[in-house]
This record gives sequence, structure tokens and C-alpha cells, in this order.
Amino acid sequence: MGTQYWVYINSSQKKAQLHKAKCGSCKYGQTLRSNSATSNDWWEGPFDSRNSAGECAQSAATKVGGVPTRCALCHP
Repeated sequence: MGTQYWVYINSSQKKAQLHKAKCGSCKYGQTLRSNSATSNDWWEGPFDSRNSAGECAQSAATKVGGVPTRCALCHP
């Protein structure tokens, strides 16, 4: 299996960020930055291709009013 990707979405920060699954910030979609019970952040994935993850990031960014970005740690 090749590299998998995840998209971190945070509606309060208007953010949709593409990550490699092995990224320390992602950890296969298991980490969240918000600890509140009414969390505004979540992960979408896994995606088997960067293109599919990129499409998700673009769509999510549009929905939350932001622009898609790529993680500065894993450089997907």
C-alpha cells in the first residue's frame, strides 16, 4: 500500500489542511487540537491518493469559508 492522506478540518479557524497519514500532527487521523465537547475540528480520511485528499480539502475549505493548505511538517 502506498502513502495514505488525511484532511484536518477546523470550522472555527476556517481551515482544511492536508496531511500524510504518518505525520506526527495527524497520526492516522487520531489527534485533535480541540478538547471541547462541541468540537469544531475533525479528520476526514483515509484517502489512498493525494488527489482525492486534495479534493476533500478543497471542498471542506469552501464549506468552512477558508482555503485548503498543506501541513508544514509532512509536506504532502
